[in-house]
Order: sequence, then C-alpha cells, then structure tokens
Amino acid sequence: MSGRSKSYKEGLHRRLRNNAEAVNYLQAALEDSQSAFLVALKNVLDARKVATVARASKVNREHIYQMLSDEGNPTLNSLQKILQALGLRLTIELGRIGTKTPILPKEPTVRQKSRAQTAA
Repeated sequence: MSGRSKSYKEGLHRRLRNNAEAVNYLQAALEDSQSAFLVALKNVLDARKVATVARASKVNREHIYQMLSDEGNPTLNSLQKILQALGLRLTIELGRIGTKTPILPKEPTVRQKSRAQTAA
C-alpha cells in the first residue's frame, strides 16, 4: 500500500473517532445507497476497533465482518446493537421536499363509514 493511501485511511479513521463526524459520514452514505452505508459503517467500526465494538454490542466480531461484506444483509437488531455501542441510534424523519409522495392511509368512503356505524 502506498504511503498516500495509508495516510488517507489514517486521516479518515481519525476523523471518524469523532461522533459528529461519524454521524455526518454515515448519514451521507445512507442517502447514497445501502452498500455505501455498509462501507461507511465498516470504516467507522475500523476507526473504533471492531473487536471493542463487538464486545460492547455483544455481536460476534465475525458476524460483524460478515454482515458488512458485499453480500452482507444486517438485521435491524444487529445494526441497532452496533450503533448503540458506538453511541449512535437510528432515527426516522420526514423526507425532503421533492421526494416521492408518501403513501398515506386512505380516508374511509361514505359507504365504508355507514357500514362501520351499522356494524357497531
């Protein structure tokens, strides 16, 4: 590995030890794609020492490597445990303006309302 690549990775890992930097990095990767998010999470874990995070999250180190591989498909439970060990959490928020219209429940029709009232 060239000195330049090693220097980049060391600098990235140094920045990712900061929670605010890690959050921004992971958020940007998640907005890009699932595979980008998994690569970013692996970088954060490498910066924080995978073995340390594995012990804290009670998720097997080999399982962490497997779920972050190209074929990986982490469960929500495993992902939450790992993020919690990192001092992070998953959140859900409204989409940005210009994104696809959300699927909302349909309002009951007059006929459905009258059936519900009759049944009650």
